[in-house]
Amino acid sequence: MATSIFAGCNRNLGIFDYNSNLKIAAYGSHNTISISSPIIEDGKYNAKTQIIRTLTNHNGEITNVMWLHDTNILLSGCQDGDVNVWKFNGIDDVQLLQSMKPTSGSISCIGTTGNAKDLEVVIGDSRGRLFYYKQNEGGDFEEVTQFELPYGFYAMALSVVNVSTKERIIIAGGSKPAIHVLNVDLDTKEINLETSLTGHDDWVRSITIRELEVTMKTVDGVTYPKRTVIFATGSLDRIIRLWKLTIEDSSKPVYIETNKLKLLTSKEFKFETDSNRYVIFLDAILMGHDDWISTVSWKPTSSDSEQDLLLLSSSADSSIMIWKSDPVSGVWFPDIRLGDIAIKGASTATGSSGGFYTSQWIVDESGNEIILTNGKTGSFRCWTRADEKEQFKSINTYTGAIRPITDINWYQGEYALVTSLDQSTRLYALYEGKWFEFGRPQIHGFDMITVKPISGTRFVSAGDEKVIRVFDMPKNIAQMLNRVCGLRSLDSNSLNESLPESASLPVLGLSNKAALDNSSNSDEQNGDETNGLNKDINNEIMDSVQGPLLEDVLQRHTLWPEIEKLYGHGFEITTLDVSNDGKIIASACRSNVSKHAVIRNFNTNTWLETDKPLFAHDLTITRLRFSNKSEKEYLLSVSRDRKFSLWVRVGDDFELVAIKEKAHNRIIWDCAWTNFDDVVSFVTCSRDKEVKLWRKSDDSNEVECKGSIKFESSAVTAVDSAKLDDEGNFKLVIGLDNGEIYVYKVNVLNYSFDELRKVDSRDLPGDGISRISISPKVTDNTHTVAVGSKDNSLRFLVV
Repeated sequence: MATSIFAGCNRNLGIFDYNSNLKIAAYGSHNTISISSPIIEDGKYNAKTQIIRTLTNHNGEITNVMWLHDTNILLSGCQDGDVNVWKFNGIDDVQLLQSMKPTSGSISCIGTTGNAKDLEVVIGDSRGRLFYYKQNEGGDFEEVTQFELPYGFYAMALSVVNVSTKERIIIAGGSKPAIHVLNVDLDTKEINLETSLTGHDDWVRSITIRELEVTMKTVDGVTYPKRTVIFATGSLDRIIRLWKLTIEDSSKPVYIETNKLKLLTSKEFKFETDSNRYVIFLDAILMGHDDWISTVSWKPTSSDSEQDLLLLSSSADSSIMIWKSDPVSGVWFPDIRLGDIAIKGASTATGSSGGFYTSQWIVDESGNEIILTNGKTGSFRCWTRADEKEQFKSINTYTGAIRPITDINWYQGEYALVTSLDQSTRLYALYEGKWFEFGRPQIHGFDMITVKPISGTRFVSAGDEKVIRVFDMPKNIAQMLNRVCGLRSLDSNSLNESLPESASLPVLGLSNKAALDNSSNSDEQNGDETNGLNKDINNEIMDSVQGPLLEDVLQRHTLWPEIEKLYGHGFEITTLDVSNDGKIIASACRSNVSKHAVIRNFNTNTWLETDKPLFAHDLTITRLRFSNKSEKEYLLSVSRDRKFSLWVRVGDDFELVAIKEKAHNRIIWDCAWTNFDDVVSFVTCSRDKEVKLWRKSDDSNEVECKGSIKFESSAVTAVDSAKLDDEGNFKLVIGLDNGEIYVYKVNVLNYSFDELRKVDSRDLPGDGISRISISPKVTDNTHTVAVGSKDNSLRFLVV
């Protein structure tokens, strides 16, 4: 059972949506859809809301996620042109209703119209086409018609106006400054381009519509209703434009506004169909953001009055604005600003942080307001308030990596360190029965590959860089983890006084710097800018923490200072491990020749490499593992050359015990120890779909295969073990390249394998397993297992 799931949100517009019936959010994470627990519980925001399951049926990266109106039907669009239709009978009961493939291009946007009984969907693709689908009596969506947009234009935002039973208006923004207005005739199944709205100077990437209250007009003695739709468009030109669309019966007399000042009236875009007459004109221009506009959306209320309208906008300048109109003059102005203050002169084009992408304004029946937005780091930012008179306050929400997980390691089962190709190292700890991210010790400029704790307050990591880096936990973070998460190993009374106060990352550097007593003064004197604040502010922020951390705190205030760099490897680091006593760091790097396929060992007392590298392999070493604690300590290495090597530690040196040629038929991906007392035993797993049990002879250095498991479905990419008793029984958790996870019991004395369970499909990721790590803590004969996947997700399972 998955207790917690962490998966970063894809960096797209329209990538997540909220369902007011189920009170849950859904967002795209790589090729899976992450489903949250209820956001609102007991009439207020649920501060413990987490991702509780993922939906897997896509092969490419998800580009759009949208709930259909007031239904429990979810649409998800993908890079490969697939659109899946999901039905939620509840959070635990989700079924895939239909898979559509309207195009071989990427799905760029989705728009909807109709009601719960008459659902219609418009899909835009990266090849400049629109596809109109309508739900039939059987509940499936059928293509009604399609339309090719003008050359060079592909839709990035779609909104649909339901005019009548047979007529729809599509408003499309995209890869040209113009906004195209199209008419859909459901009787003839034709789509026609009626007009193109000009005014923006760059791509239009967000459109939101709201129908105002109907007004009655009398012309030549004839009284008839006049419908008005107001819609906002957000563009890369940093400007928001408000437009009004009026709809009148074409058989009625034309109403002419006589009291307007012609010089101040914008150009009107007019067109007419068989049944209706349309006029579109610019109503207002909103300027205030410093970078691309990413999302615009109206506050969800039941009022149709223009005076009650509030508009939310998010931008690449990392800000959220709420706009309202002056009741007297009608001028729109920003009433509330949330988020960050942009760095002076920074923009998306000059490498700014990327700001915010999709934003949602959630209002429940109790009046709670929640603003949720995703950012470049894959995590969300959230602000809430219970009343309009209150100020919005920032609150914790979903976090996760946005690239594949590469390594996971525990420190005594109290916290887990996780690395990812998104160039970050993250710390996860348990809070009130659930796992949360409580630190981002390292934010690097290279993809991270491997990590390992040396002690409770020190770890070593490496990645696509030739350098191994060592970090110390700041004192204020240790105190926070001890206070909030109850980590006994970080008891403040036993903390080493030499631990740094806090850390910061130089703007143009890769090394986290310790913030010492005089750090703020020395930094100013040296002209060295950092993204952190001085130690007093950091301490104040950490002292105020009472629960899971906010995203901006994780990014800025949970860095660990780097204390050492270890050199010696000639290529990117692929794996490392730390001896049981914490005195030896063993590491390896990428290689296609034996000269570089060596194991280098570093002494943590001197931070110097030991005398001799260990030669045994011809290609890249994929995993290094020190044995479990016993009389003798062994080091095991497995490699792409299909060999493993076994070494025994003698002081700070190592002696070769055995090299096994062709231990598997394909690349060996991972290994795990099953040794205890004087029994030397371990397992290896490979691309050849096998897991093999090996044991060293008691009276010689001969290592033999004593048993194996063969999987038919996929290659085995990850394995870890946990001791069950003193009779030779170990629990194995095995991960496959297709995302499947199996739990086995193996006895290393009689060499038997017994399958305990296969993890339920709803708890599995949508891509291959990249790392498995079992917590050494045992609770009621169960273990917590951290599972990392190529689908960017980290899962904590109980097995």
